Amino acid sequence: MAKNPEDHSAYVSVFIALASEGTDVRALFELTLIDQSGKGKHKVHSHFDRSLESGPYTLKYRGSMWGYKRFFRRAMLETSDFLKDDCLKIHCTVGVVVSAIDCSRLHSIKVPESDIGDHFGMLLENEDCSDIIFNVQGQRFHAHKLVLVARSPVFESELLDAMEEDKSEIVISDIEPKVFKALLHFIYKDDLIEDEELSAFSSTSVISVFDTLTAKLLEAADRYDLPRLRLMCEAVLCDDIAVSTVAKILALADRYHAMDLKSVCLKFAAENLV
Repeated sequence: MAKNPEDHSAYVSVFIALASEGTDVRALFELTLIDQSGKGKHKVHSHFDRSLESGPYTLKYRGSMWGYKRFFRRAMLETSDFLKDDCLKIHCTVGVVVSAIDCSRLHSIKVPESDIGDHFGMLLENEDCSDIIFNVQGQRFHAHKLVLVARSPVFESELLDAMEEDKSEIVISDIEPKVFKALLHFIYKDDLIEDEELSAFSSTSVISVFDTLTAKLLEAADRYDLPRLRLMCEAVLCDDIAVSTVAKILALADRYHAMDLKSVCLKFAAENLV
């Protein structure tokens, strides 16, 4: 029953009732009062633009109803284009929301983090099946052509040429051994090597940011076209940005195409012009 007696006389009410024996039926409704004049000015009450989390109305038992006690003012309806030959046309659309049982709340199977990097890392450390050697300033590193080709387009180009010439050892003279070791570590493990020198710029022993392992690894990332490694190095260098270092880090970022780091440096400099 309507709480307000006025609802009976002044308004037309429309309700939808559950006819089945189902319980807790969740549904979205759309009621369209059809304009019978042909003007197409239908009156629409819709749930369908609501989210599924809060939108559906729950009909809990047979005969349970949902609707509008004040759907339309009676006096206005009697003179409107919705009424024709004492008849109304209402188009009703019902969308029933079917809730799947969330099995994860009852039982769960935890999938461990990917360990593919550990496996490839062991391949590097044990030198199993290695088919190429890099001579870096006299220090030799065993590696696998297939891994290097898959990870770096620059290595792909260089090693394909080496394969044609049947080279099994490549000499590199312009990269320090510790930098090349960190480079291989990333290529095989997809992670930065654990080395205190990565953040050595924070210590007083390092004169310039260009002398840090991170900066040299950033250079290697740019040289071998390894964008993820470049970003990792940028993130480390970003933590060292200060009034006294921003100019050098900006120069480093510009030199090795570290665009995100360059942007941070410029913003920092603009905020600290004084």
